[in-house]
Amino acid sequence: MTTIVMENRYKEIIEKDLLKIDGLKREIFFQDTKETSPLISTFLEYVFEKKGKNLRPKLTLLSSKLIGKTNRSTYLSAILIDILHEATLLHDDVVDAAKLRRGETSANVVFGNKATVLMGDYLLSKMIEVCTREKEYRLLEIISTTLVSLSKGELIQLNATKENEVSVAQLIKIAALKTGSLLKASCLSGAYSTGLQEENAQVLTDFSDKLGVAYQIKDDVIDYKDDSKELFKDLKEGKVNIPMALALENGEKSVASEMLVLIRDKENFEQNKNIIIEFLHKNEGIEKAEQLQNKFTTEAVSLLSQLPNSEDLIDFTEMIGRRKF
Repeated sequence: MTTIVMENRYKEIIEKDLLKIDGLKREIFFQDTKETSPLISTFLEYVFEKKGKNLRPKLTLLSSKLIGKTNRSTYLSAILIDILHEATLLHDDVVDAAKLRRGETSANVVFGNKATVLMGDYLLSKMIEVCTREKEYRLLEIISTTLVSLSKGELIQLNATKENEVSVAQLIKIAALKTGSLLKASCLSGAYSTGLQEENAQVLTDFSDKLGVAYQIKDDVIDYKDDSKELFKDLKEGKVNIPMALALENGEKSVASEMLVLIRDKENFEQNKNIIIEFLHKNEGIEKAEQLQNKFTTEAVSLLSQLPNSEDLIDFTEMIGRRKF
């Protein structure tokens, strides 16, 4: 099945659900905010208008359809997991002193660091309020576990940067804790909303772990290939991602050490860029990353095939594995 045909099929399967999600999200988050807090209302408009790929809501919906029919619990799960992601991005942009997010000016530049951190806190607090009000205690448990994983991943990444730890194994661990935990939350919350049985929960957990790592590797590869957006974002920030880590492990030890020094020298990135990229290609960092990504995607699909009614989610998994942006 071609990618275009699959995309059209997904639009048919989940388009109505996505519209319901958007309506319910605005009902939950904009209620009374225009009158009581214009700043919150303005910030929410800013956050919600920045349309991403809707990856997490789509995963929530497709996972729910493994078991049964979407319902209010499914929509709440899709909304709150996506809001959790948005809240972490707000905090990340402050920590990283980011200037752009999805090709547009980041919130910390528009509103300032203090307001951005506080808005991230507000979104996290609002999620807890919604879960308790709606008696969505399973969803609250999933969100809490995800927050712990995300925080742990950030701290491990911070320490790895400080200690110059750039092993592929370490980066995969961080990807599982950060990217993987959010995708896991999407899949599990969606499936539980329609009656997932515990005996199948582990399969879905293992699937989403594999998918999260595959997704992050693909993101890292795209950072070197997609000239429709800012290229080499990680390198500009002095970060080693998985393709570069594979090149460093594949290259001569003395040369790899020199490359690491150049990568960490953010101020002179433009001067060092060509040398770094030449090293990456010479040591097959991108090729090895694509092979690793395919391995994790294949393992994810193999796990998912153990579950009934998994064809649509398998197709979606393979489609996002082939994405070019």
